[in-house]
Amino acid sequence: MNFTKDRFDRLKPVFEDWWEHRLERPVIQVSLDKSSPDGGDYFATDYRKKILDAMYDFSIAPEQVAEAVDRAYDAVDYLGDALPAFYMRPTGVLGGFLGQSYSINHEQGTVWFEQQFDEIGPIGDIVLDESNPLFQRALALTKAVQEHFDGSIAIGIPDLGGVMDVVSAMRDACPMMLEMITDEDAVKDACMNIHRQSERAYRIFMDAIDVNKIPGYTCWATMLSQKPYFVLQNDFSAMIGPDMYDDFYLPILREECASIPRTIYHLDGPNAVRHLDSILTVEELDGVQWVNGAGSLPLDQWPDIYKKTVAAGKLCQVFISGSAELKYIDYITELLGSTRGLCFICTGKEHERAVFEKYLDKYGII
Repeated sequence: MNFTKDRFDRLKPVFEDWWEHRLERPVIQVSLDKSSPDGGDYFATDYRKKILDAMYDFSIAPEQVAEAVDRAYDAVDYLGDALPAFYMRPTGVLGGFLGQSYSINHEQGTVWFEQQFDEIGPIGDIVLDESNPLFQRALALTKAVQEHFDGSIAIGIPDLGGVMDVVSAMRDACPMMLEMITDEDAVKDACMNIHRQSERAYRIFMDAIDVNKIPGYTCWATMLSQKPYFVLQNDFSAMIGPDMYDDFYLPILREECASIPRTIYHLDGPNAVRHLDSILTVEELDGVQWVNGAGSLPLDQWPDIYKKTVAAGKLCQVFISGSAELKYIDYITELLGSTRGLCFICTGKEHERAVFEKYLDKYGII
């Protein structure tokens, strides 16, 4: 992997200024994939599949996985504010730590967790067992990768997943929604318990990260931070109304934001937008990440999301997929009349390099 510690030294103050609303330009991260030049989904690229397969192949020693990560990242070029990062995939891996069975789709590069309970009650009592094989594997990989790269890769804790997303995966979403009406207290107990187990896992993995061996913290949304940070989410919320969201989850969100130094909320898809006003009332929340979702209106059709987020004093982060979507950077910055507090995580293919470089130059990014 060709990414030096000097580049991280240049990025550290950029991101700290961004987190503190001091940066006068947007953060623009451009990761270009060289492993599958003919197109396709960036997040299912060959190099990401190789990393996933190595992580979940327990016959491969953690040190060898770190070497595989190093080789795989040779297939990526990092432009602008982009950086290499490592964390245990996929979203919702906390369920695996808590005993959920899982299967790997090697073709898609995804992991799927299976329903664990036929009723909501037991989820309120489940406790993280640190001897769980997947938990131990993730812990060993976190340590091995930071030892191997020794300051030339950002490290994040595993992508634990959103509290209600994990609960719904353990129970199944449809019966859980019914139980939110028929057995409200049990659902709340289950959600609060998974929140507590998530907190515990978070602390254990943070303790495993040696701040002297990393250039900074990261997570699956690959910003850099000199303080621990995490992306919070509740994709399950797309299936419930604002009253239920505020009743079942908003108190947990407040606790999450109060206990983690820096937080971004992953707002995913049109049906999650109804909760934005409540989310923005959480004072400790640092920012909102907007994902419009497959098949929905394009990024320039959601002006109120950007306006409300910035008006609430929050950072705003958006994914840009391919060079054809770069125009949305212009749209959002012109709409808001400012580039302060904006972060664009851009993914594309190597053949698009010239177009991305032109945009980086336009916004004064080397």
